Formats: sequence, C-alpha cells, structure tokens
Amino acid sequence: MGNIRVRRRSLTTVAAVLSMLGLLVGAAGIAGASSSATVIAFSSERGGPVRVHVIGASSGSHRILQARGPGMDVEPDWSPDGRRIALATSDASGQNFDIEIMNANGGGRKRITDGPSWDEEPAWSPDGKWIAFASDRGGNFDIYVMHPDGTKMRQLTQSTCEDTEPDWSPDGSKIVFESRRGGFPHVWMMNADGSGERRLVKALSSAPSWSPDGATIAFAEETSSGSEIATVQRNGRGVTRLTDKPGATNTSPTWSPDGMRIAFASERDGDADIFEMSADGTGVHALTTGVWTDGAPAWRP
Repeated sequence: MGNIRVRRRSLTTVAAVLSMLGLLVGAAGIAGASSSATVIAFSSERGGPVRVHVIGASSGSHRILQARGPGMDVEPDWSPDGRRIALATSDASGQNFDIEIMNANGGGRKRITDGPSWDEEPAWSPDGKWIAFASDRGGNFDIYVMHPDGTKMRQLTQSTCEDTEPDWSPDGSKIVFESRRGGFPHVWMMNADGSGERRLVKALSSAPSWSPDGATIAFAEETSSGSEIATVQRNGRGVTRLTDKPGATNTSPTWSPDGMRIAFASERDGDADIFEMSADGTGVHALTTGVWTDGAPAWRP
C-alpha cells in the first residue's frame, strides 16, 4: 500500500485511489484507545464513500464527518486549537483533489484551493496562520504554503523530483517533507521559508511527523518487504526503529499531544487499521479493527 496519498501520476480510477489509500471493502470495528483524551481523525471507506472518521476516548466512540458531495475526503489534519480540520477532497470521479477546511463537527466546509491541479496532504503551522501542502500546480509536486483562507500562497520547493508530505516543527521554524530527489524517497528538512534544504534520513523513508517537543521526527522507514515506523533526532542522528513486522506496511505516524504515544496505520493483521503504541515502540494495540482498511491518522491537539 505504501504511503497514504492521492498522487495524480499513478491514479486513473476511483479503485486505484482506494488501493493507494488502503481503503478497501469489508466489515469494521472500533477499539478503545489507551487514554480518555484520545481523539483521532482518519480516512476510511467503512460504511460508504471515503470519508473522514473520528474516534474518541476509551469508549471507542465513532462518528463520520459528512462530505459536501460524492467525492472522497482524505488526509485530515487538525488545526492547533483542535476546532478545525484541513483535508484533501476530490471530485466525483476521485480525481482533482483540492484542500478544504471544515469545523471539527464536519460543518462549515470551505474549499480554499480550486483548479485542475492536485492539492493534497495539508499540514497546519503551529500558530494556525499557515497550511503547508503538496501540489502539482507547477507541473511537478512541490511544497507550498498558504493562509487558511487560501490567500498568500507561495511555493517553497522547486525540485524536478516530487516533494510531498510536509510537517511543521513545533516552533514553526522548520518543515520536514518527503522528497524523491535521486529517484527514491527520503525525509528532508528545510527552513519554513524554503531555504536550507537538506536530506535528514539516509535510509529510504517517508511520512515524517514531528514530535511535540521538537527533538524527534517519526517516519516510515522503507524495507525490502514493507516499511517500519522509526524515529530520528532533528539533527539526523540516532535512527531508532520502533516496529518490527516484516512483510507489513507500517506508515503515517502521528504523535499524541503529550508526545507519549504514536498512532500509525499498519497492515500487520492483513488489512490496514489504525494502531497506537508508546513512543518507545512498546504496547502496540489496534484502535480500529475489521477488514475495512483505515489510514492517514491525525491526533487532535
């Protein structure tokens, strides 16, 4: 399944999009989280079209945030105050993704990009004033930023290879992202204004996520048979692998607000569900279960 994303270069049908998202057909369940403070949004096709779902608390409460139309809603990301969600939403055919903002209850939706380009993978800045995202509006996927109302858009990277999956440092000074410069995916880092680009992880890597204390980045480390969740210090040293499930795709790590836990998507049980573990890799358990496949978790601040 690889990384949970909706890239134009390899998608031609809704079925292909669902395959890339790891959102297939089956029956689903919601397991309890380890903390009553847990609220996680994720993408799932359970119960119908691909929508943003939200699970909360140890009770396993579950709700679906309804879409504007028949398209798909994917890649949710919470605003710093937890009151809004940015997401990528498609047209009815599963093509032409744009960025939208909605309230935490699914209401008040507003599309902030529009046009023939594919805009995806939104990430809020810590102060809530900017949203970073990936777009091919310049002919190639690069990282852009804009205000939450869609204004003041500017391009940060200008590579001939794909730059995607941005995430901000907690102080807002840096952005980590995935780049395919050299033909293979690696986690890179740059200043928030696009300067100072450098490769952070030597191993094949993707889906970076910054810890709340700013010291560590979680990411998916590619292996010969899948991928594992790992962490690296912000200086690029001290790579530590947290999961060990050969043959499974483990991806899309996201930190709890207190930095004590990491949620992620994994195929370890045969289909992709949302799992949770301590930040040291111990105590792995499922938050969603069943043969519906879930992905792209995002922890509410």
